[in-house]
Amino acid sequence: METIGSRIKKLRKEKKLTQGKLGDLVGVSDVTIGFWEKDVNEPKYENLETLSKMLDTSIEYLKYGQHEASESVRDFRPISRMLPVLDYVQAGNWTNVRSLEPHEIEKWLPAPPNAGKNSFYMIVQGTSNAPHFKDGDYICIDPDIDLTSIQTGEMVVVRCDDEATFKALVREPNRMYLQALNPNFQPNIIPLKENCIYKGKYIGKFEPSKKFL
Repeated sequence: METIGSRIKKLRKEKKLTQGKLGDLVGVSDVTIGFWEKDVNEPKYENLETLSKMLDTSIEYLKYGQHEASESVRDFRPISRMLPVLDYVQAGNWTNVRSLEPHEIEKWLPAPPNAGKNSFYMIVQGTSNAPHFKDGDYICIDPDIDLTSIQTGEMVVVRCDDEATFKALVREPNRMYLQALNPNFQPNIIPLKENCIYKGKYIGKFEPSKKFL
């Protein structure tokens, strides 16, 4: 007899995901995935929501076995890894995928090929880096890239006063500071204070589809 656990296990294997990998995508441990698959306990609704996205199915199918896609149309390709979209406060406190509960993340987007295991997206706010980055752009940040490898002019996220800021890093012989790309934005230069913490390097954008006419 099929159960919610057996359906999770079947779909996970079809996607060629380990329990650990699926756990990273959902934001839980591999042990939790194992408990779900053995029907020791059931996923909460917010976990079911994320599971259904990661496994290309519906909550109804996971829970009840209904609305299963036919064999002729089901996509058996491994899924693209999904990354969370964080607000500026969440980004300032981010360390890895388990830093937040799944229900605290409102949106997920496909990871670019060069994304690290703890990468995340942010939404650009304002025009401080215009015209290179527009208000509303989805930018991907990798927190695992070491600060020492970043060169002048590369974009970084730094947490200062409990909120993240996205600017270009500038290195000089005796100091580092942040600079806005928009020359008309003030303050254009932001000194790095003692309480500022490097949170990651910009590695790419997500470009959603749009209308052209």
